[in-house]
Amino acid sequence: MTPSSRRNSLASPTSNPISTSTAFANTPSTPRTRYQSGHVIDHLDSYILRGEDSTHSPGESRLPSPVPSIRGGERRDDMGRREEDEEERTLASGSGNGGAGRDGLDDAEKGLRSRDGAGADVGEKRRSEERGDGEQSLDPATRKWKNDVVTFDSKDDPANPKNWTFRRRYFLVALLGLTTMCSTFASSIFSTATPAVAAQFGVSTEVATLGTSLFLCGFILGPIIFGPLSEVYGRKTIFIGTFAFICFSAGTATAKDLQTIMLTRFWAGVGASAAPSVVGLAIVAGPTVSPVIGSAVTVSHLGWRWTEYLVVILSSFVGLISVVVVPETFAPVILTRKAKKLRFETKRWALHSKHEENDFSLKHFAEKTLTRPIVMLLKEPMVTAICTYNSFTYGTLYLLFSSVPIIFEEGHGWTPIQSSLTFLAVLVGTLIAAFLNYLYSRFVFARHIDRHGSAPPEMRLGPMMLGGIVFPVGFFLLGWAPVAGKIVGLAFVGVAFLLIFQAGINYLIDAYLQYSASAVAANTFLRSIFASALPLVAMPLFHNLGVGFACTLLGCIAAVLGVVPFVFYRYGPKLRGMSSFAKAD
Repeated sequence: MTPSSRRNSLASPTSNPISTSTAFANTPSTPRTRYQSGHVIDHLDSYILRGEDSTHSPGESRLPSPVPSIRGGERRDDMGRREEDEEERTLASGSGNGGAGRDGLDDAEKGLRSRDGAGADVGEKRRSEERGDGEQSLDPATRKWKNDVVTFDSKDDPANPKNWTFRRRYFLVALLGLTTMCSTFASSIFSTATPAVAAQFGVSTEVATLGTSLFLCGFILGPIIFGPLSEVYGRKTIFIGTFAFICFSAGTATAKDLQTIMLTRFWAGVGASAAPSVVGLAIVAGPTVSPVIGSAVTVSHLGWRWTEYLVVILSSFVGLISVVVVPETFAPVILTRKAKKLRFETKRWALHSKHEENDFSLKHFAEKTLTRPIVMLLKEPMVTAICTYNSFTYGTLYLLFSSVPIIFEEGHGWTPIQSSLTFLAVLVGTLIAAFLNYLYSRFVFARHIDRHGSAPPEMRLGPMMLGGIVFPVGFFLLGWAPVAGKIVGLAFVGVAFLLIFQAGINYLIDAYLQYSASAVAANTFLRSIFASALPLVAMPLFHNLGVGFACTLLGCIAAVLGVVPFVFYRYGPKLRGMSSFAKAD
């Protein structure tokens, strides 16, 4: 074979004997080219791909028109001809020297293989982009989105909240925990002002206690309003509720009659319920600290109104920082905003987020936040039992705000400030429970997942079983032990509260994956009812039965409900298999 024929053989993509996978066949009837393997053929880098023609047939790839591109001041067509001339001279010079000629031929073949391999890589990259699983151009005007659904730019995209640094996430969780603590702080601080409010407006203490109960009733209505808003418009909508909570708390502080106090307390509770329950400790830290501060303020020259002014000042400070510092943390809404921005920047109106495909109708949210939670509460044994146990535990915390003054002030002659200090024992108990929850999660639950790859929902019930044992013991000590034993009993109640409450929420989420939001909504609904009702029965209960028997009754109820986690640990998988909502094994 002459050097010229060898050159032609190498330069012709249709007769390339080295890389047959990149060969193509010309269709006689049309100027199109069908690729047999989908790979990019030799010299394809001399073309700039244009948009697909509307007549482009499925299953075919059209070879675009060559468009000269400039590299280093030279046309690539001219560069190609220069390379061919150099290759011809190399082959010609090797005709008289067999070794040198073959070396030149081998070098040419290697260069062609390299170009073929590079072309194949380009084709594979293009198909990967079309599938949406490969590295894509970050230019929004040219990037290909699978089904026009906008996603994060990469797995490490800093816009994704999951990729934020641990320090940043910890700071945001702590800040949102303070927001929650302000809400729960306000829920119980009014209990210390109840006697003063009753005396000023000439009503009984039981009537004045409605200020606490109505605030907690607002927690029933709040999630129905702010839950859908946060799903459609993002998590920062909670600050709308925080603003309303601050305004109505100021209304309580300046109220001139009892009716205004009751109305503003209710609507303040509605706004306060928007704060996320992201930190379980914040749910109990606020109510246990506020009686200590509230008692000191109420008995001072400031008076009971300053308990509400204090709520306004504290919540305004934390809320202002949160509004400025906390970004949007709900990934679907972040992508929705990104898609909206790209639509206007690129004029590609089909771009959208997956979140925009969801059903945001009033019927959908009514089913999710009202209908389905009630149905699950009535028809799902696990939801009914867990929510009842959680709600009783949560309600007893607010019952203590009315009963502790009876136990220590009336029973032992303590001052209001002295009796309020006993709530710190409950706080200490919750801190111990938080540490126990961490140990269980780190060394029991996580290790079970490491060994088996997953963990059944029943593995979440360990702390609840421990809490079920400690809870009645705390009430028995509170009712019959001496003063020191009563304080220990309050600490036991604090330990049991957080162990039961946190484990119950975790179990509902794991057992009802798809419907976990409805299960948690059912829990919120029922626990708010218990929390608003039990403070009203505290005074009649303890005054009529006495401290000992009243605490015994509460301890017996706690003991009966304490069997719930043990039953579900044994029969939970079977019950989940029979459920139409729960996740079966």
